[in-house]
Amino acid sequence: MKKISILLLFLSFLNGFSQSLSNRKIAELNKLNIQTETLDLKDINIQTDLNNILCLDKKRRKNKTVGVVLTSLSVTSLILGGALLSKDNGISDALGGIMFVGGAVHGGISIPFWNSAKKRKTERDKLIEMYHK
Repeated sequence: MKKISILLLFLSFLNGFSQSLSNRKIAELNKLNIQTETLDLKDINIQTDLNNILCLDKKRRKNKTVGVVLTSLSVTSLILGGALLSKDNGISDALGGIMFVGGAVHGGISIPFWNSAKKRKTERDKLIEMYHK
């Protein structure tokens, strides 16, 4: 029983420190041109806003990465599918058609990821403007 209470006490300390900003997070905020030296980092509202900025930036980077990968895959599939469609072979026509349609589908799927990345960037920039003086 004593071990369990010590473990719970230890975990409660870990939870208490999760609100503060680590050095890595502060470095990321400085990369976003937020001067953290002038801010009161012990204020819960400021910590929440800064964590939201970092969360939105992370979502933006993920969506942009997925958008880039899907767009690249789309362009590659469209080019290879078009090249295969230009041949007079029955099998290559079928394969080329599948690749061409797949490339178009990947291109269509990538559009919402690009839009989401742009939306997250706008939200992040609005929060960043609150901390620029």
